Amino acid sequence: MAKQSTEHHTPLRQLRIPDEEWKALGTYVGDRERTRVVREFIRWYLHWPGAKAPDPPRAKEPVTIDQQPADT
Repeated sequence: MAKQSTEHHTPLRQLRIPDEEWKALGTYVGDRERTRVVREFIRWYLHWPGAKAPDPPRAKEPVTIDQQPADT
């Protein structure tokens, strides 16, 4: 099988995010939108022209500090 060209594709990167955070993000933005939100954040953080911080969606039930996983 011929190797596909990756010229027009974004290279795959590894990013470690705790399961609880990744699942919660998927709940708010949808499983297929998480990567878009991360990319938007990176562009905003780097101060790229025209970049805006991603809008956090309104939670149906706010997460309280008691519900957040403790840092280990």
